[in-house]
Amino acid sequence: MKVLAASCAGVWLAFAGAASAQLSGANDDPDALARDLEAADTQADGAVTDPWEGFNRKMFAFNDGLDRKIMTPAAKGYRAVTHKKQRKGIRNFLANLRTPVIFVNDLLQGEPKRAGETLGRFFINSTIGFGGMGDPAERMGIPQHGEDFGQTLAVWGVDSGPYLVLPFLGPSTLRDGFGKGVDLTIDPAFWITTDPAMYFRFSRAGVGVVSSREPLIEPLADIRADSLDFYASIRSFYLQSRKREINNGRASYEDLPDIGDFEEFEELE
Repeated sequence: MKVLAASCAGVWLAFAGAASAQLSGANDDPDALARDLEAADTQADGAVTDPWEGFNRKMFAFNDGLDRKIMTPAAKGYRAVTHKKQRKGIRNFLANLRTPVIFVNDLLQGEPKRAGETLGRFFINSTIGFGGMGDPAERMGIPQHGEDFGQTLAVWGVDSGPYLVLPFLGPSTLRDGFGKGVDLTIDPAFWITTDPAMYFRFSRAGVGVVSSREPLIEPLADIRADSLDFYASIRSFYLQSRKREINNGRASYEDLPDIGDFEEFEELE
């Protein structure tokens, strides 16, 4: 029973980490996706498939309550006891740990060049990047990117299906929800059943959730305060963000408004 309970908890935490990454943006760059979050607040949803809106709004309210009472205070506490460079290093480290998931999905999407970049980044950052805390690969011209199985299914032509808000896990679609489960099994740490591996999964997921939430403290607070419909704003952000990710950043953003220099958020540090 102890092993079963630990495994279930590990699965939940891993999903929670993935969900937080989605809310933060493209998994590995929450600062950049905070810009998308603000921009999306001013955009119409367009062709939104949300037939379960009643259920989704209830789950959204539940998740929002948890965010207000638990995640926001945790993120603020995390910011208070760490320096901006330390937080950046932790995000780099967590992104480096996602390399197996990104690499497999690069290959499944028929992107050998990006798969090579993923491996190159991993070896460079894991060695001269102090185990992934630094990002010398970026300075060498090897850009960071994120991939997941939900994106892979989209590349294969699988429709997103209805928009869906999952308890604890946040915004998703039927396709992306299934993709999160597959990504969980791609991660090598999922298959290691030792106690140290279990503690590692717990720690990584917990730190990942807080680390991803911290850059969004101000953007989400502003949207909560200013948006006429917070639910619709987050839905718009999620769907636009996923479209951009599926297109590997090649989606057109010409119709988005100029929201100014995001460096103001960095000054808050």
